[in-house]
Amino acid sequence: MKKVFLSVSLLFLMCAQALSFGLKNENLYPINDKNGGGYINKSGLIVIEQKYNFVSRFVDNYAIAQSKNSKYGIIDKRGDVVIDFQYDELDNLSEDFVFYKENNKYGYIDIVNKAKSEPIFDKTKKFKEGLSAVCIKGKWGFINKKGEYIVNPQYYDVSNFSGGLASVSNSIYKTAGYINKKGKTVLSFKDNSLEPKEFYGGLAPVISENDKACSYINKKGKIIIDSKKISPVNIYCGNFYEGLAVFYIDNNPREITTGYIDKKGKIKYSVLFSIPNDVSEGEFSAFDYFSSGLAQFTLDYKTGYINHKFQTVIPPIYEFAQDFTGDLAYVKFEDKEGYINKKGEWVWSKEREGM
Repeated sequence: MKKVFLSVSLLFLMCAQALSFGLKNENLYPINDKNGGGYINKSGLIVIEQKYNFVSRFVDNYAIAQSKNSKYGIIDKRGDVVIDFQYDELDNLSEDFVFYKENNKYGYIDIVNKAKSEPIFDKTKKFKEGLSAVCIKGKWGFINKKGEYIVNPQYYDVSNFSGGLASVSNSIYKTAGYINKKGKTVLSFKDNSLEPKEFYGGLAPVISENDKACSYINKKGKIIIDSKKISPVNIYCGNFYEGLAVFYIDNNPREITTGYIDKKGKIKYSVLFSIPNDVSEGEFSAFDYFSSGLAQFTLDYKTGYINHKFQTVIPPIYEFAQDFTGDLAYVKFEDKEGYINKKGEWVWSKEREGM
């Protein structure tokens, strides 16, 4: 009997671990309507009942939720409360940490170990690659998950760490360059008007504040894609997602060419647009980055989705649309809003708010 009992116990443990692993890797989607906040799966089935005032997206295994008493806490993908509902504000959830606000200052909560720091920071950014940017008295630095300063507050602004590097600046339009996780400056810029962004896919766009011309560098600071290779005129470009980056070329004040480039700087797809009179040059947007194999595109103020072959897979009919996360995307169409799948089929919807 003892051997049988041990085998059953082991089987139960294995099943529990498999279930836990499956839950952590399953995308759950927040729904908030007159019935409350809860979650659906990719098939539109409610898997966490609508017993909250409001729920946010899951970040890995955790999400921010608001209880009926209007306080915020943290729940997991089983719907279990892991951080009690006692906070007026929670933000920057990532890497099993979240920041709370108290007396206009911010502190962090270690969700797994149920520990928290004193609220001493004026501003914070989410943990990324094990470090978080924090601001005290107008100066930014970085802490680790023990709350220790890895980089003392000294910069005018910083980006999150990405690929082991973070961009830092000493004053507005005065970029110092990139630092590593020890706080050492590993890339410097002679031109202080350059604005470097985060690294994605091994490359980062570096944008000139003077003329918005943009080049891409690798982690050694070498220019991999020069702005002149894309266009001899002013451009703007974004980060690489799924091997492609959005670019914009200003042909003239009312005309723009936009599309996607690959990591060699080759234009893979482009479209010429006339900018509407009621839209400023800097506000014009036609294409977005790729997420879960699809990217948003906007035409005549309506949004749809294209695939990596730049084919329209969901026509531009939505007044509002978010990126796909896994199998679903949140959209608004005429008198309803909710989630669609990659075929453009509704899997969950409610009456559109504000209609």
